[in-house]
Amino acid sequence: MALSAYLPILVFFALGLAVGGLILGLSKLVRPTHTLVKDLPYESGILGGTPVRQRFSIDFYLTAMLFIIFDIELAFIYPIALVLRDDGLLGLVVLIVFVFTIVEALAYVWKKRALEWR
Repeated sequence: MALSAYLPILVFFALGLAVGGLILGLSKLVRPTHTLVKDLPYESGILGGTPVRQRFSIDFYLTAMLFIIFDIELAFIYPIALVLRDDGLLGLVVLIVFVFTIVEALAYVWKKRALEWR
């Protein structure tokens, strides 16, 4: 195989680098100037008084993790039902055990009051 077979790939690569460099160069030329006033955050005309970094309550993370866990489990019910459809009664039993596990976990979380926003 001759090196001339790779010429279109090299030309395409060179053009990609040239266009990328041209776009970056033009953005440096036409970008707006930054001043301290322009860099301030604007929220309805009110300057921020609280620090940017603040701690979130653990309840936020717990609620988010529970949502993700139950959402993913419930998203798997339909594909599992399709796969287990051909298995007959055994597939139905497996699906019922899976749903029972989800309901049991939800009942446990509910009992521990993890779903309440404090």
